Amino acid sequence: MKIDETQQLGRAKNAVLAHFEQHLSIPKIYIDAEWDGHPVDVLAINRDGVGEVHVVLLFSYRYLESGNPDEFHEFDTEKKLLRDLTLIPAQFKYIGIVDGRGKRSGFNVSDNVRDKMFAPDGLGRVGFLHIDLPQNAEPEVLTIIKPERFRAKIAKLADEFVQQHEADWEIRA
Repeated sequence: MKIDETQQLGRAKNAVLAHFEQHLSIPKIYIDAEWDGHPVDVLAINRDGVGEVHVVLLFSYRYLESGNPDEFHEFDTEKKLLRDLTLIPAQFKYIGIVDGRGKRSGFNVSDNVRDKMFAPDGLGRVGFLHIDLPQNAEPEVLTIIKPERFRAKIAKLADEFVQQHEADWEIRA
């Protein structure tokens, strides 16, 4: 049975949620959140909602016009980085590449894209996650490029968000 793109995206969101559950300290995690007027696929606020903010934008793997399936389409990545992600206030920002090919192939981020991942002042780098969705196996999230902390003073924004929204995943006492 082959799943459609909507189901793949849902599986990818759950995989990223599980990734944050394992790598953050007591996060509150939201799926399909509206964060400061920006739609994000996954939002995680660390330390029970009072810590750093992590945002993830997901999009599907695409083949380059050259036909090389192991490199990501630079135009789409740059457009997403420059237009969407750089405007979102968060300490950690990620691009999540949803790969429904079911291969654990070598994913490559070009030098042209790598140069655009840094904040203009050097404080912050966008991280890249590769979400592998094999047809008959469990999803796997691989960190291709580790994010670096962006400058963001958003404690009040995070406090208000946590008070007004119920998390999709949190630890309950």
